[in-house]
Amino acid sequence: MKYIKYTYLFFAIALFSACDDFLSKNPDDRAVLDSYDKIGELLTYAYPDQNHQMFCYAMSDNATEKVNGATKNIIMADAYHWREHHLTSQDTPEAYWTACYSAIKQINHALEGIDNFRVNGQIPSELTAYYGEALVARAYAHFMLVSLWSKSYNPQTAASNMGIPYVKEPEKQVLKQYHRGTVQDVYKNIEADLIEGIAYIDDTKYKNKKLHWNKDAANVFAARVYSVLGDFEKVLAYTNKVLSANPAQQIRDLNDKYTKMDVLEMLAQWSKTSENANLLVVPQYSNWFSYTYGRDIFGMSYDAYRYIFRNPFVGGQWIWDLYGQDPNIFIPKWQFHRERSGINASEGYYMIMNPLIQMEEALFLRMEANVMLNNFAAFEQDMNAYLSKRLKNYQFDTHAFSYEKMELEYRESEIYGLNPFYAISKEQRPYLNCLFDLRRKEFYYTGMRWFDLKRFNVRVRHFFARQSKPVFLEPDDNRRELQIPSNAISNGITPNPR
Repeated sequence: MKYIKYTYLFFAIALFSACDDFLSKNPDDRAVLDSYDKIGELLTYAYPDQNHQMFCYAMSDNATEKVNGATKNIIMADAYHWREHHLTSQDTPEAYWTACYSAIKQINHALEGIDNFRVNGQIPSELTAYYGEALVARAYAHFMLVSLWSKSYNPQTAASNMGIPYVKEPEKQVLKQYHRGTVQDVYKNIEADLIEGIAYIDDTKYKNKKLHWNKDAANVFAARVYSVLGDFEKVLAYTNKVLSANPAQQIRDLNDKYTKMDVLEMLAQWSKTSENANLLVVPQYSNWFSYTYGRDIFGMSYDAYRYIFRNPFVGGQWIWDLYGQDPNIFIPKWQFHRERSGINASEGYYMIMNPLIQMEEALFLRMEANVMLNNFAAFEQDMNAYLSKRLKNYQFDTHAFSYEKMELEYRESEIYGLNPFYAISKEQRPYLNCLFDLRRKEFYYTGMRWFDLKRFNVRVRHFFARQSKPVFLEPDDNRRELQIPSNAISNGITPNPR
């Protein structure tokens, strides 16, 4: 473990002034979209500017409770105990809900503006890329909402499980009543927006395409959606649009390029749009960065690190090292910057540049699709490419994938218990257990683990420092769906059962 001295920042959770809900602003306050440029400018607000990763991380089994010496964060404490959140500040579920619907509001306003420029029903060529970006952005915001506030997709129950309001029209009245519909309705709308939007996306229209929905990012997002729907032929088709036959050249070069950097350089590089692996990078208000996820009582403990990042099934050592001093330890991901506000230059909000879509996700989704389609040779080729960038001193002759090595580590046990709505064969199961575990390592801190636990209906295990036995959140526990924010409930949206 590498020990580096840091002067840790002590800060309170920054509060932000959010509107009471996504309907609280007078629709007449909207900007007049009388030029193409104004539509493009409006779409810079089509991305949620709040972050979900802190509370998703804390709800998952990646989090643990440290015994001594760490800082307690109320947001993470509420999430770790799977209880109703006390705060509405940044990094909370309510902040993220509001940010998603705020983005949707701007998207629908932009789409209305585009419609007003149609000539004989046709969108002017100058606006087609904006049209595609808006539709994919609308699909993404609703996808994140349904993933967090509704039950996981299951074709047997999707028509009866409550969804979230899928808003497709600009607001014309204050306090309009919205209804949740069903999970099935939401996914039909997501798929429709996504398919139509991808067809119009044009990467050449942007100075920096990675700050917008571009072709690669949208294709990976489509693959993510179809993995939830269990349509693995489409998952494979969309990931093949992004990945080459040699994906080792497309993912982060952690065991070469990154090893030549110090920790501050790594933190900076992680979120850069110049990083090949980053496909969509979005600025978000958040306190979830290295100082926080290293210092918090529910952050990584040394015991958790030794368990989650235990020796690879092919031998050797993982490339992920710890930094800091126990208990304030972390694996480098992204860093923060501060948006200044007020007269005092020391005042402001913490922000991160968040890589929402990464090439590694495409690779994992392609491997999963190949397993579900019984293309095991293709899986092996991609797995070797992945391992070649994630092991220290990687040598193919020593560290090459083999079924025997994998099966020894990932044979079925209660540790995994994957139970999606679709069938998994005995042969497929160790492959999926392997991917489930490797995704946990790769996407540590990002909150992706929570979505994996929901998608595969795996119970979540949390340990508490003063309890001898773990506490479990079972697959059918209603607390796996976040409670609808109180202000939305007050405006007529049906709450989740408890």
